[in-house]
Amino acid sequence: MSTRPILIRPMQADDVPAMLAVQAQCYPPHMNEPADVLLARWQACGDTAWVACDAQGQVAAYLVAYRSVWGKVSPLGQAFAHAAQPEVLYLHDLAIGQALRGQGAAQALVAAARQLAQAQALQGSTLVSVNGSLAFWQRLGWQVMSLEAAGQRALATYADDAVYMGWRPTW
Repeated sequence: MSTRPILIRPMQADDVPAMLAVQAQCYPPHMNEPADVLLARWQACGDTAWVACDAQGQVAAYLVAYRSVWGKVSPLGQAFAHAAQPEVLYLHDLAIGQALRGQGAAQALVAAARQLAQAQALQGSTLVSVNGSLAFWQRLGWQVMSLEAAGQRALATYADDAVYMGWRPTW
């Protein structure tokens, strides 16, 4: 664990190229989402998107989310928008590049999301676990949840190991 605190800040439009590089380090090519999708998500939901910077101030990790409802899954590669009557904060993409792996960046980004969810009195958080991250999310308190047919169809756009998960806080 690094002794240097990790800088977490809101995502900006000019972070997209660095985010693409981080994404390429974290996901297989078929799961990489294009720059225009990342930019559209920032434009629609920039208040729920964060980046983490390395010691040189370069974006080396990110978390993009949006206010949603229980059971809704965003298909891979599609734009998203905040729900009119949100229940949860949906964590769509958490990616940690090589420069920040093992230094607490994931936990710091998730903490920022949890703080926002609490401040907005949301009921919890949901996500889709991919790339063998199920145990990581379970350690942070998320649990596997079932989905209706529409959610299952959206889940099928991800990798074979994709699992829908939810977290209910005790605040």
